[in-house]
Amino acid sequence: MTEALRIVSLAVGDELLDGRVADGNTKDLGDALSQLGLELCAARTVPDARAVVVAAVRAAADEADVVVTSGGLGPTSDDITAECIAEAAGVGLRFDAAAFARIEAMFALRSIPMPESNRRQAMLPATSRTLENEQGTAPGFVTPLMGARGPVEVWSFPGVPREYRHLLEDRLLPELRARLDRGASRVLVRRTLRSLGLSESAVGERLGALERDNPDVRVQYRAACPEILVRVIVTASERAQAEARADELAARARADIGASVYGVGDEPLEERVLRALENKGATLAVAESCTGGLVAKRLTDVPGSSSVVQGGVVAYANQVKTAALDVPASVLAEHGAVSEAVARAMADGARARLGADWAISTTGVAGPTGGSEDKPVGLVWFGVAGPGGTAAHKKRLPDFGRERVREMAAAWALRFLLEAADVA
Repeated sequence: MTEALRIVSLAVGDELLDGRVADGNTKDLGDALSQLGLELCAARTVPDARAVVVAAVRAAADEADVVVTSGGLGPTSDDITAECIAEAAGVGLRFDAAAFARIEAMFALRSIPMPESNRRQAMLPATSRTLENEQGTAPGFVTPLMGARGPVEVWSFPGVPREYRHLLEDRLLPELRARLDRGASRVLVRRTLRSLGLSESAVGERLGALERDNPDVRVQYRAACPEILVRVIVTASERAQAEARADELAARARADIGASVYGVGDEPLEERVLRALENKGATLAVAESCTGGLVAKRLTDVPGSSSVVQGGVVAYANQVKTAALDVPASVLAEHGAVSEAVARAMADGARARLGADWAISTTGVAGPTGGSEDKPVGLVWFGVAGPGGTAAHKKRLPDFGRERVREMAAAWALRFLLEAADVA
């Protein structure tokens, strides 16, 4: 079995280190590689300092087959990535006339005078090949280097996220796929289990035997509040073999963890809910009190959610629960806002008022005040109304602060809805 491709990400820019900009490019790279069965072996961020960048490029080349840099390809004096890579490769710079012509054309198309400083964007390492950037002025480029392990390719992309993704998806990924098709790497397969309701340590304990029985398999844990994500990583010489073993281990892991696992795969909870309802041709309404719109936000953050989500009501005050959701005042008076009866009535009211097939409701005590002995902070009731009737669920969530309680409640609302829709 040949060794997997070793890929290092190198993000360049003072703004990444002083907090002005978050590095989403490395995340995009990691996500894209994951779809190919590859992964980053390292990711580093360095400032706009020539000696530091040159040293970082050389160090990355010593441990990788492919280095991907982002940033430092603009027209200003602090954009020094091309110069630094040329120095690391021991070569000079070349002027790319075709790249410069494209830069001029982009300015002309917008009827904007081109500053002379943009000329520096066409100065590339002498041994590099140019990657045409259709989303911006700065071309990308690929520079060969000799590292401690052998020949290395350094792929350099602009830091602008739109441009980075364009060159990643249209230039780098096709070449990596071709290398994999030629058998230049072992096969790596992942399975992700998504869990809600157990702590990371509890999930880890339940998978202890699986890890001991399979020392060649990597098990990764990530707390993505309030969920715990478990990734099982299998390598093999043949894809079919890796896929089969990954499926087997994922099934065992799911059984070992238990009922807190709500699914396998990279699809988030809100996307699963929307897909389940869309497959049934069903629509959804949301009625929220303690979560204050978080359930609706998670759902409507997903592109295309309008095909399912009819709308939502944030009914914080009791009079709004009555006026907007038809919750009887007598029910509120008898049971209180945080109760099974009100959760059911909110879901029924939202479903009827908004003309939806399904509805989910939340009502609880998010804290830090408002709790009592009977209804402590963290107590939340959920209502799920659907074609087959209305159900209610009660959760006593840990009091980790108001924000965490609300996040956990929104996640549980989606899970209860998913479970109901899946069996309907």
